[in-house]
Amino acid sequence: MQASAPPPSGQRAVAPAPPVLARFRPTRRQAAGRGSFIGGLVAVALALVLLGAVMGPPLLDRVAGTRSGRVDVPPLAWLLLLLPVPVGALVGVRLRARFGADLDRLGMHGMPLALEGFAPWKLVVDIRPERRHRRTVVTVYLDDGTVLRPRAPYDGKLLGRDREFERKLFMICHVWETYRDWSVRV
Repeated sequence: MQASAPPPSGQRAVAPAPPVLARFRPTRRQAAGRGSFIGGLVAVALALVLLGAVMGPPLLDRVAGTRSGRVDVPPLAWLLLLLPVPVGALVGVRLRARFGADLDRLGMHGMPLALEGFAPWKLVVDIRPERRHRRTVVTVYLDDGTVLRPRAPYDGKLLGRDREFERKLFMICHVWETYRDWSVRV
């Protein structure tokens, strides 16, 4: 049995991260639905800007009593308002791997790490599904009263449907019960 060599000077030895036991991400349909929704919001904002560009000058002419002319918008510009919806769906599917939750023997890590919290198994009091708006989401309760809701898995309507939600919820509960601290805190 050989001892490992010490790290070069100026560098600290870093312990390897524990292996990921389960990784949950939004399904392709969920990501496409979310991206389409955001693309639809962008399309509405662009439509309002375009409508303001078309209706603004005549309204100003009427208020000021001048005649500057009418602004004509080509019909293709109105058709381009539909473009953000499929582009949003494609971007949503492309970025879906960046959001969700990872489980390891230490706890549940929300993804992306900068936005979501970390729930160590020894601090988790309960894991259960809850209805939030129009979705059923996994809710993690910590012993200090903090409530965490990872971005995946969830189950919703239409494109938000996840046929494997119950299996994923069972897996999260099973990993928690396997690695939790069963000692009683006073």
